[in-house]
Amino acid sequence: MKEKREIYDMIIIGGGLAASFLSLSIFKRNPDFRILIIEKTEYFPQKIGESLLDIAALFVKSLDIDHILSRHTAKSGIRFLFNENKSSDLSQIAEFASPTFPGLIKGYHLDRKLFDQDILDEVDRKGAQIYRPAQILRFSHEDFKNELDLEVAGEFKKVQAKWLVDATGRHRYIPNELKWEDRKIGLNTGAIMAHFKNIAPTEIWDTPQNEYWDTASIGLRKFSTTHLMRKHCWWWIIRLDEERTSIGVVFDKHKVDFEDPQAFFLQQIQEDPQLSLMTEGAERGKIRHIEHLPYVSKHLYSKGIALLGESGAFLDPFVSPGIELIGQQCIFLSELLCQEKESNRFDAKAWKSYEGIFQHAYTSRLRIYEEAYQFMDSYELFTNWLMQGNFMYFVRVVYPAVIFPHRLRLPLRFNLMERVALNYFSQRFKKIYEQRKQQNRQLVYPPNSLKYSGVRLTRGPRFLLTPIILFAKILGGYLKLELKELNYLFKSDPGRVRFSLKSPP
Repeated sequence: MKEKREIYDMIIIGGGLAASFLSLSIFKRNPDFRILIIEKTEYFPQKIGESLLDIAALFVKSLDIDHILSRHTAKSGIRFLFNENKSSDLSQIAEFASPTFPGLIKGYHLDRKLFDQDILDEVDRKGAQIYRPAQILRFSHEDFKNELDLEVAGEFKKVQAKWLVDATGRHRYIPNELKWEDRKIGLNTGAIMAHFKNIAPTEIWDTPQNEYWDTASIGLRKFSTTHLMRKHCWWWIIRLDEERTSIGVVFDKHKVDFEDPQAFFLQQIQEDPQLSLMTEGAERGKIRHIEHLPYVSKHLYSKGIALLGESGAFLDPFVSPGIELIGQQCIFLSELLCQEKESNRFDAKAWKSYEGIFQHAYTSRLRIYEEAYQFMDSYELFTNWLMQGNFMYFVRVVYPAVIFPHRLRLPLRFNLMERVALNYFSQRFKKIYEQRKQQNRQLVYPPNSLKYSGVRLTRGPRFLLTPIILFAKILGGYLKLELKELNYLFKSDPGRVRFSLKSPP
C-alpha cells in the first residue's frame, strides 16, 4: 500500500528567523494556513545578524512578540569610530554618534541562538507543524506541486505542498538543487567573527564617557552597535549582554588579501590600538569565516517556489539591512500567498512585480556598498556619506513607514535623480580621498572629536522637523568639506594649512 503524503499549503525549508517571520505574517492574515517547517538542526547555532534597528524594528513590532524581545538587550544607538593615524591615544579617536532616544522605534541586540528558538516556539504555538531534526531524502518539483521525502528523528515521512519556500539562508537549498544562477555584482566582501566573553571595560579602549548619550538615550552607550572604521574594512562591536560581545570584521576582498583567516583575524586584533585593548584577557569563542558575503539570485520565485532572505540574496551587514529586507519580503509573500489561497488563482503580474521591487532594492543597496569601502576610514568623507545615507533612508523609508504603516513593506529603491546624486558624491569623495593620499595630508582631529547624526524618531513636533535637520547637516557638512579642499588648493604656503589638515613639511 502506497504511503499517504501529508498535504500542506506551504512548506518552509529552514526553521530560522526568516521562516518564523513569514509564518507569523501569514497567521496574522489567515490563522488556518497549513504550514510545515523543516529544520535540519536540533539546536540553533550562533550566527551573524544580531542587530535590529529602524524598519526591521518596526516590522518585528508589528508581529506582537514583545514578550520575546524583552529577553534581549535594547539597542541604545549606533556609533562609528575613526582612527586614521592608528594612534594609541584615545583622545585622537573621532566619533560619529547616533543615540536612540525614547520614542517611536526601539531596536535590539539579538542573541540569535535564543531568539531564533523563541520565535520558532511562538510559531509552533500558532499552529505550524515543525519537523526537527529533519533531513530531506528526496525532492521533486513541478509547477505548484512540491514533494519531499523526509527522515524526521529516525522516522520517514512524505510531504507535499503547492508552495515551497526556501529559508535555508546561505545553505541555499533550492538554488543549489535547481541550479538557479546568481547575478553578476561588483561587490566582493568577506567576513570573520567570533564571540568574546568579558571584554575590557569601555574606559580602557573607548572614547571618553558620553554623559549626554547615557542620560538621553534608551540605554548605555556600551549597548550601541559600535563600528570601528578602518582602511577597506570595518569592525562591529555588539554587546549581547553584560558578559558576551560579538566582534567581527567585514573587508573588501579587492583590497584585503590573506591566506589564513584565523591568523589574519587575530593579527588584526593584536595590531589595532582599540581592539587589542578591548580583547586583552577576554575569552574568545570559535572563529567563523564567511569567504564570500554578497550574492543575488537572478530569480526570487517560480511557480510554486519562493526564495526568502539569504537563500535569495545577501548584500552586506553594514547598518544591518538583512533582517529589514527579510521583514519586507515577508509582508509581500504573506499577501501573495494568502490572496492566492483565498482566490485559488496565481497572480503572475503581482509576483513579477514583487520580484522586480526587490531586485531593484538589491541593486540600489549594492550601489551604496560598492563605493563605500574605498573611503570608509576617512572621518570627514565617510561621515558626510553617512549623513547623506541617513537623510535618504529616513525620508524615503522610515518616515513614510511611521506615518503610513502600509509603506513598511516597501524597501529602499533609488530613482534616476537619486542614482545620479549617489554617483556624483561617491566619485567626488573618492577623488578627494585619493588627492589627500597623494598630497600626504593627514587629518588631525581636535581632541575627542564628536559629531551627532541628528536622527531622532521621537514623538512630537521634532519628528516632523527631522528631515529638515538632516538635510541641513548634509549641506553644512559637504560645504565645509569643499571649503577645506579649496583652502588647501589656493594657499600659498601649504605648511600653514588649517582646518585640522596637516601637510608635509
